[in-house]
Amino acid sequence: MSKEVDERVVEMRFNNALFESKVQQTMRSLTALNEKLMFKGAEKGFEKVSDASEKVKFNALLNALDSLSQKFSAVEVIGVTALMRITNQAVDAGERLVKALSLDPIISGFQEYETQINAVQTILANTSSKGTTLDQVNAALDELNHYADLTIYNFTEMTRNIGTFTAAGVDLDTSVSAIKGIANLAAVSGSTSQQASTAMYQLSQALASGTVKLQDWNSVVNAGMGGQVFQDALKETARVHGIAIDSMIKKEGSFRETLSKGWLTSSILTETLQKFTGDLNEETLKSIGYTDEQIKKIMEMGKTANDAATKVKTFSQLKDTLTEALQSGWTQTWQTIIGDYEEAKELFTRFSDVFSDLINKSSEARNTVLAGGLNSGWQQLNTALGNSADFYSQMLEKVMLANGSISQKQIDDAGSFAKALQQGGVSAEQLQDGLKESYKQLSALGALSDDALKAKKLDPAQVRSLAKSFEEVNQKVADGSLDLDIYSKKIGELSGREH
Repeated sequence: MSKEVDERVVEMRFNNALFESKVQQTMRSLTALNEKLMFKGAEKGFEKVSDASEKVKFNALLNALDSLSQKFSAVEVIGVTALMRITNQAVDAGERLVKALSLDPIISGFQEYETQINAVQTILANTSSKGTTLDQVNAALDELNHYADLTIYNFTEMTRNIGTFTAAGVDLDTSVSAIKGIANLAAVSGSTSQQASTAMYQLSQALASGTVKLQDWNSVVNAGMGGQVFQDALKETARVHGIAIDSMIKKEGSFRETLSKGWLTSSILTETLQKFTGDLNEETLKSIGYTDEQIKKIMEMGKTANDAATKVKTFSQLKDTLTEALQSGWTQTWQTIIGDYEEAKELFTRFSDVFSDLINKSSEARNTVLAGGLNSGWQQLNTALGNSADFYSQMLEKVMLANGSISQKQIDDAGSFAKALQQGGVSAEQLQDGLKESYKQLSALGALSDDALKAKKLDPAQVRSLAKSFEEVNQKVADGSLDLDIYSKKIGELSGREH
């Protein structure tokens, strides 16, 4: 026990000495650290950094930043301008849409109404000999109008072309079916309403000639409607009617080359177009000569074509369909207000008679006032004499030459008797003498027979008409409505005036 205590005491002394030596070592380490923390010579390093910083030029960097700023400003302007344009275009599009769905249909509806009225006249002229009535024409056009409402195709174009179809000798019902068939074919072929209108016009021209020629077919192809669907339908119709179309194609080399043979007639074309309408029933197709299998395919094709024409697939088609429907609605409104073909004809004819009478009277009064103020007295006298003016002028010239009131030299110098008269004037007595002499000679001629007048190379009817005219002129002088004294003064007063 005591030994253990002794050892611990000795050990503590020994550790204390060790502790002091370690403390001294620690102090030396701290002193060295302090010296290092003084950063002797560091101030010189910062002076060098300062000197170096003064030599650094930031112009290029600043210029780059300015350029970048300008570019961002330009981008901002472009962006704002673009947004303004987009906004304006959106507003304009909205205005156009509102206008297209409000005001435009009213105007275009009236235009469509006028087109329909004109078409009625054309169709009646072409089909009345076949017993077609006005009610039948109106019913046919109403059917087309209803069809146009369901599709993107234009009723005005249909109406315009149906007149050409009927002018080509196609009956009304077949013409309506053909027009619908072309529109449905255009839908199946993916053609636009404008292309359909082109095809309608071209095929109507072909119908007028009796056969579809190569140039007609080229127009159909250019309209995007001359594809395999239409060709197959035409070939099928040809086969049913006993035309060896397959042999012709094999011989000529292609479908288009066979058209020079004239097999694609009006009847083949119109029957084929009817198959695209979906309106033909099984009984009708069987009576033509189609088989059950062919009838099934034709019915399916008609349904497909109708769906293609009536199903709206794009926004543009939606807009066109709605516009056409609104337009057609206003067409019916105008028809209710104004009436059908016969009622419109009566109404506008009545308006025309009333307003034409007002306009004519106003024009006559205006021209009479202007003629009295601007025309020379001689011109006014000729107007009053009417048809007898030339004959009267000839007689007056002879009378005045005979009594010496005027000389041939005066006439020659002036260029004509009328101009010499205006330069020299004329009295009322001289005018009266000329009138009397004219009437005297006409009376003598009037006493001659027609044969005698013809022997003198005179027209009997013209002579008697002049004689009657001079009787009327004498009556006007007698009752004072034609005052020759006034005209004699006017001839002198307005002498030499140019007009």
